[in-house]
Amino acid sequence: MIDNIVIVGAGAAGISAGLTLQELGVPFMIVEANDRIGGRAYTDTKSLPTKWDQGCSWFHCADVNPLVNLADKHGSIYDRSDRTEKALLWHKNSWADPTQLLSIQQHIQNSFAEIYNAAKKGQDVPISEILLKSGIESNITDMMVTLMCSENAKNVSAYGYGDYQDTNVNLMVQSGYGDLFKRMAIGLPIKTGLEVCSITDNQFGLTVHTSTEDIKASAVIITVSTNVLNSGQITFPSGPVQQILELIQKVPCGTYEKVAIALNKYPFDPMDNEALWATSYAEEKPAYFQIGRSNQPMLIAHIAGKEARDLVDLGQSTMIEFATTTLSDIFGSSFKQLIIDAAATNWHTNRFVQGGYSYTQPGSGQSRRDMTALDTGLITFAGEAFSVPWFGTAHGAFQSGKEVAIRLAKRLGFETTD
Repeated sequence: MIDNIVIVGAGAAGISAGLTLQELGVPFMIVEANDRIGGRAYTDTKSLPTKWDQGCSWFHCADVNPLVNLADKHGSIYDRSDRTEKALLWHKNSWADPTQLLSIQQHIQNSFAEIYNAAKKGQDVPISEILLKSGIESNITDMMVTLMCSENAKNVSAYGYGDYQDTNVNLMVQSGYGDLFKRMAIGLPIKTGLEVCSITDNQFGLTVHTSTEDIKASAVIITVSTNVLNSGQITFPSGPVQQILELIQKVPCGTYEKVAIALNKYPFDPMDNEALWATSYAEEKPAYFQIGRSNQPMLIAHIAGKEARDLVDLGQSTMIEFATTTLSDIFGSSFKQLIIDAAATNWHTNRFVQGGYSYTQPGSGQSRRDMTALDTGLITFAGEAFSVPWFGTAHGAFQSGKEVAIRLAKRLGFETTD
């Protein structure tokens, strides 16, 4: 039997699995279909005058997040204080006052408390049935849920969401989340541009069939998204792996896209705020814009769920027009004169990603636990979708990759300390 492990995917989970196996002295290699590493952690340095994260950009649960210490080790720059509740609101042609902002924050906290209460009671129902209703407060909360779940609340199980162990400490990564993973991956044996088509097994071990070569392996760690797995791009042998494929149909990836707009200057004073919630005078549905933290003024629209899918299907130019028009409706037609350049993501149409991050569908809230607990032998799975307490996050994917690598090393007879 060949004594190497093949890791499919060089995102957070794949890099973590590689670092873990390297530390344990286990031979391995990482194959990545894309021409870059990082997966959904991607710091774009080319499309705009300043870099920006097309994917993940916060250290969520930062007080227990294992990536924070690694960020310090690799010289990453991130906010040292949580500013996620510091947001401005432009609503009905005026700025919300502190009392209104406090009311919104309280409504958000109460709504999420209701979601967790429903989960504790085993209510495997759409989150939309749980959310409290109250004007602009509920509209913002609904949008917040959509962003956090990468999908509209009506499609997400409250029971499944209740597994997430949120410490409510979130720090913005200023130097780039994708940049951090690039630094962490230096020295790892990674082959990019190698698309895996199938995995077969026989009495001598496993074979990973790629677009250009076949690779013999003693074991495999699959770290691609659930949408890629659901698409059938990779075929697998019979056995318990097929049970995983059935379960993940109920744990798909939603859609989460961004539009970054580089500006000459801000059309408002951002002060110490991290975001801008905004509605036009005639529109109750709020838009969310992250406020850039570099020397280059920047607003980044965050769009998720069906709205994001509809926009992506119309193309990146339509996405950019949507974001710039929304801001022009609020700040006037002269806003477009402030724009230096703009760029949009396309995670939904990227065939190696096919979406944002995972959620469990109503009626299937147990599926994530089941697929994480399932023993699939020498073909294993890791990623944010396989992290019960930290799904939907880079550190969840990272922790999942580490845990699976340790289990697999033990199974193959290598000595571990965990």
